[in-house]
Amino acid sequence: MKKKINKLSEKAIKTLKETHEILSINNDCDLVYEKQIPNAGIALIDGEIELTKKSKILEKITSGYLLGIHHIINQEPVKFGCKVKKDSKIILISRSDVLECIKNKESKLFGLISNIKEDEKTKQSKK
Repeated sequence: MKKKINKLSEKAIKTLKETHEILSINNDCDLVYEKQIPNAGIALIDGEIELTKKSKILEKITSGYLLGIHHIINQEPVKFGCKVKKDSKIILISRSDVLECIKNKESKLFGLISNIKEDEKTKQSKK
């Protein structure tokens, strides 16, 4: 599961903060449900996200991670639900932003998204 969750560098977090709004979550919030293709990537800036399957917690993700990009790029449903916990701060990267920055090398997010694609290719070749 961790292979599809990417750790963000400080530079990547700074870029996301410059290009996207930080959302404050005041109550626990389900953003992605099992077997759904996400509508947005989720960058966890501060707080916690619980990954769930059949309402059971599989894993807790802490600040500095990006989820959902792999699934958007590959049009692949997630195998787990994603609940953002109360008092967290997130940045949502829309599907259209993800797909646009893959095509546009001038996009500020191009480096971030292309690095995720390269990481996946490297992991696949090691199998």
